[in-house]
Amino acid sequence: MSRYENGLNHPTEAVSFGAKTKTSARKQKAVRAQAAIALHLHAWLEEKFTLPVPDVPTFSRPEPETAAEMVRSCWGLGEAPAPNMVHLLEAHGVRVFALDPAHAEVDAFSFWRDDTPFVFLNTAKSGERGRFDGAHELGHLVLHGHDRSLTGPEAEREANQFASAFLMPRADVQARVPAGVTADQILKAKRFWRVSAMALAYRLHDLGLLSDWQHRAACKELAELGFRSGEPGGIPRETSQVLAKVSARLRESGRPLARLAVELGLPSDELNSLMFGLAFTLNHGQGSGGPAAPPRLHLV
Repeated sequence: MSRYENGLNHPTEAVSFGAKTKTSARKQKAVRAQAAIALHLHAWLEEKFTLPVPDVPTFSRPEPETAAEMVRSCWGLGEAPAPNMVHLLEAHGVRVFALDPAHAEVDAFSFWRDDTPFVFLNTAKSGERGRFDGAHELGHLVLHGHDRSLTGPEAEREANQFASAFLMPRADVQARVPAGVTADQILKAKRFWRVSAMALAYRLHDLGLLSDWQHRAACKELAELGFRSGEPGGIPRETSQVLAKVSARLRESGRPLARLAVELGLPSDELNSLMFGLAFTLNHGQGSGGPAAPPRLHLV
């Protein structure tokens, strides 16, 4: 056990892995060790900066669709497409970090640490997949954060349903997309919500806008076009606004993150990975979409 992993005092059930049944025990141990390093970094950030206050509602009873609508209402999103998901999560106090690229088989994971929510995202995925992963982990935090298990097939199904409803609101989809659309029309429509083609096809089927046969036909055509394993011509990957601001403020004060890694006793490559590569490549890949309210950071 590493010195960092020992600092992550969470039982197995307290951490939600996107595909836990496919994630080996060794890999889960490795990503928990990275999470412990992130907690060490976060403790320093909270000491030195005023970070956004967590504002993530938790619901243990509503169906995922209803919960997604309730969170959208609480956050004032209405039926509009979700903005940059990383920025949105950060604006509401979720601490978002990146996963080491070595953990390619782990899509994302999340947990509550006391009253602070944490989300870790795999930056090797497409921009559209990253948005869905962010919404999926938000679903875990909202639905499974306290008195219900974050793990298991049922929890994963609920988190997927939450993400689908959060990114593609029922009323907006029904108003904009007619029944029986083709794969070509799905490819055009997906740009509006900035989601993957397969995710939109699934949502249309779920809402009754595609029959079983139409859904199978559309998915087959989309797969032939390369949209099952990737997202050709997709959007840029979304990344952290908070960590970019932290990096910029530290540079302005003459304290680059490379020096911070030494001061905190953190491996520089681990710090770079956690911060979406911002430690040494500031402003790389800021993502797309309407911005969430920018967090106000104050260096103490």
